[in-house]
Amino acid sequence: MIAPQLLLSLPRTPRRIRRRLERARVRQERVDKLVSKLKDRVSVWTETDKGEDVTRAFQEKMRLEVENLKMESFGIDILHAIGQTYVSKASSLLRSQKFLGFGGFFSRLRDKGTLVKETWNTISSAIDAQQTMEDMARMEEKGGEDWTDEKRSEYERRVTGKILTAAWRGSKWEIQSVLREVCDALLNDKKVPLPKRLERAQALVLIGDIFSKAQRSPEEEGDYLVFEQLVAEAAIKKEDESKRKKDKKTKEKSAAAAAAEDLPNVPKA
Repeated sequence: MIAPQLLLSLPRTPRRIRRRLERARVRQERVDKLVSKLKDRVSVWTETDKGEDVTRAFQEKMRLEVENLKMESFGIDILHAIGQTYVSKASSLLRSQKFLGFGGFFSRLRDKGTLVKETWNTISSAIDAQQTMEDMARMEEKGGEDWTDEKRSEYERRVTGKILTAAWRGSKWEIQSVLREVCDALLNDKKVPLPKRLERAQALVLIGDIFSKAQRSPEEEGDYLVFEQLVAEAAIKKEDESKRKKDKKTKEKSAAAAAAEDLPNVPKA
């Protein structure tokens, strides 16, 4: 196999392959740095006697981190994404040591299901944003009395919200994808004794549980969180559109069934 460094130096190597190798190198460097930082973070608890006082102090330190991050744009969503990944990966290792390893198997299976769901959500958000932009372009081209400034403004806000939704879900998918690699490297390093890796997993559960429960108070919710508001509005409108389509299909089926009842040669259910 040709080493990446040698392959990059070959003049005839396709540019696409070089770019792919460069992205892989940058990503691996990022993962390595995050593994080192996460190792330092959990060591605050794992390298102690892990008594009640130490555990409470460690949890309080994590809560302070939550307070600092939760007021950032999409801060709550980021904290929940990190927390869910930590708990999922750590629980998989901890459960693998019980019930002949079946618990770990089902945790990994659930983790893969979550990954598939997140991937689909990311793709569907991008498709939805594209369709909304195309709808707006058609309405703009058609014009007419119905295409008022108010209608245009509403569509612009909807398009912006759906673009932000697609961008955020893509970012969230990338965050969780990198974090999965980081957790795998931290918890599955065979050079580290299993008892120490289990302690790391316990520390991740402590952190993940706090991150997953992060919330803002009503006073902390403000107009400056405008991007999150746009995303929330886009999600609500998408749910409303799905509900209208479902109701329409239900009515059409009911109408078809009623029409069939009136036909003389159609057997009755």
